[in-house]
Amino acid sequence: MPFSAERLRNIREQKGYMQRDLAELSGVSEAQISRYETGKMAPSLPNLESIVKLLGVSIDYLLGLVDDPNRHFGDGDISEDELFVLELYRRESWSGVAQLSVEKLSEMVEALAK
Repeated sequence: MPFSAERLRNIREQKGYMQRDLAELSGVSEAQISRYETGKMAPSLPNLESIVKLLGVSIDYLLGLVDDPNRHFGDGDISEDELFVLELYRRESWSGVAQLSVEKLSEMVEALAK
């Protein structure tokens, strides 16, 4: 799958970063960022991982495998609720999922009490 230079540039701009900012924060040189965005070269896996973590998008998005920046290839098999729980876990680990469970159980108890 080809790396999408245009998607990298667009998402960087949407996030409000200059190439210099992205380079500084990701640990990738500004010259490399420029080469990636002009399509002169594709990033190595370690550089790509640094960039996507900083920009908050999936590698699959930058590889053109999915059109949603937050989705991963194969996510179509996951319901919206499952995806929500997965993203919550990635953000807040098990404590976030546990809190969500408590909230959902409380809602169910309140509904049954009515």
